[in-house]
Amino acid sequence: MNAIPSGLANLRDVATAIPQLRSGALLRSDAPHSGDAAPDIVPWPPAVVVDLRDEAEKSERHPFLGRSRVVDLPLLGGRASLDADASDGTGLLHAGLGSMYASMLEGEAAALLVRAIEEIAGADGAALVHCTAGKDRTGVTIAVALALAEVAREDIVADYVRTAANMPRVLARARRTVAAWTVGARLALDIPREIFAAPASAMEGLLDRLDGAGGTEAWFLGAGGSPDAIAALRRRLRA
Repeated sequence: MNAIPSGLANLRDVATAIPQLRSGALLRSDAPHSGDAAPDIVPWPPAVVVDLRDEAEKSERHPFLGRSRVVDLPLLGGRASLDADASDGTGLLHAGLGSMYASMLEGEAAALLVRAIEEIAGADGAALVHCTAGKDRTGVTIAVALALAEVAREDIVADYVRTAANMPRVLARARRTVAAWTVGARLALDIPREIFAAPASAMEGLLDRLDGAGGTEAWFLGAGGSPDAIAALRRRLRA
């Protein structure tokens, strides 16, 4: 069995490949663990950390508590389990990425997603968004933030698919969390393989849904967001 990586496997500054964004404002990653080697990002840890995980995915207190403002926003509301006995979680995962991503644009999840955007917009310093893998909940949150900041669709998709190359190390690190996110034997379940990938089609589908809602700005306002939050987000993210 491969050794578990001792540093974040899916960390990046979203501005790295999007020149119109301000460097150091918005970061994304998989879940940090105590004992991780600090990355070459200064200052570290970030001022604000938006943790999108369900409680069952957490094997320890957040390692940045006391050093960062850590905001818990469980975007899947208890539905992130890979446990075959967890009917809600299993159903969500079996439905595939399209249905999972669509579910984050509705109901209580939409309200939490709006709060996540507001936290990014109001951060006094760098904001880090993460879930367990830094792919799905993080991917949706980052995509909405970028769309509100008027980043081009192709750049949003390109940022999302960059996670694909990091997935082997991400899954190795996921072994450190509780059974809800243990992989290994669970991979034999009848779960679509895309759940462990980052296909462009999944993000294209999310952006199509936002377009169908009248655009990301219309969706955000309809879900309880404010024009002031959008303006603040653009000031924070755009160079």
